[in-house]
Amino acid sequence: FWQSWPQLLGRPGVENPHYNDGSLDTFWERVEAVFTLIYAVEMAVKIFVLGWRKYSRDLRSAFDGIITLLSVFATAYVYYPNDFSDSRLIRFIVMARVLRLARLLVAWKPFRVIASVFVDILPAAWRVIILLFCIMYIFAAAGMQLFGGMISRDPANPYSYLVLNTAFSDSEYWANNFNDMLSGMNVLFNLLVINNWTECVAGIEAVTQSLYSRFFFFLFHIVGVITVNNLVVAFIINSFMTQWEGYYEDEKHGAEDTGDALVSGKTATFEATKITGTRTSMTGGYVARLRKGTGTGGGASKDVLKRLFTHKPSHSSGLSDTSSRGSETAKMSNQTSNRRGQIMN
Repeated sequence: FWQSWPQLLGRPGVENPHYNDGSLDTFWERVEAVFTLIYAVEMAVKIFVLGWRKYSRDLRSAFDGIITLLSVFATAYVYYPNDFSDSRLIRFIVMARVLRLARLLVAWKPFRVIASVFVDILPAAWRVIILLFCIMYIFAAAGMQLFGGMISRDPANPYSYLVLNTAFSDSEYWANNFNDMLSGMNVLFNLLVINNWTECVAGIEAVTQSLYSRFFFFLFHIVGVITVNNLVVAFIINSFMTQWEGYYEDEKHGAEDTGDALVSGKTATFEATKITGTRTSMTGGYVARLRKGTGTGGGASKDVLKRLFTHKPSHSSGLSDTSSRGSETAKMSNQTSNRRGQIMN
């Protein structure tokens, strides 16, 4: 950070020539080497205490180990006598350790809940995102047919002179064109987030020499931005708020006993001998989990499991009469079958 401070302030930085001489002769190079040694010792101690299997299975420890090994190898490669002596390689690798701050986000419960909610709503949100992608694909294909090959800096292209001295060329937006599918999707993404889309329109107007080209962008703004994109945003926000409330509702009430299972979050623990009032041939305890991709999470998952593992006996007289009639019918059918068996004998 201190080495990059002049660049962050917008001042022209003067690089110390000793940084690239392949020797530890500057203060910051020595600091980098000392921290690399400290991280290497830390890694060795962790492996010794936890064991290699437990250390490697922990994702955060594995990330630290990879960065530490890369730092050690980069330090050895830079300061070992060879043609490469740029110590900035070590600096770039060590900078990746800043990502360790993500641990604070994982440890902080609100951020952990936000991440869980986003993972839960992705399966349901995927459908509307696919719809938006299809709309963009159709408009990109249409744009290739209408404006393909017109935006160019090639002097041999007659359209290249028409776009000069416009807001499009002054903004250096040459990559925003419909010459291929990827470039067309890039233009539509700029229109989707309403990022200087008037400059893109100015370039197309210049090469087509017609104001009718605006209708293409107006149509995409109505269909893609106002309708489909707002639908996607509204769906994601609504799903997020629903799941968010469900998670905190689940945390507030904790595990609930339905009489047939102990439901907590996305899991239900139950005794397999009797499930929702029905005796089975299985024995022992089981754990039921909702399949991934159901689009439910938190309280919503808990409600689904509670409905599955809740035995609802008949309370009304009509239902009790129906069940009694059903049992009487079953008895009569059994008696009839027995009589038929006696006659056959």
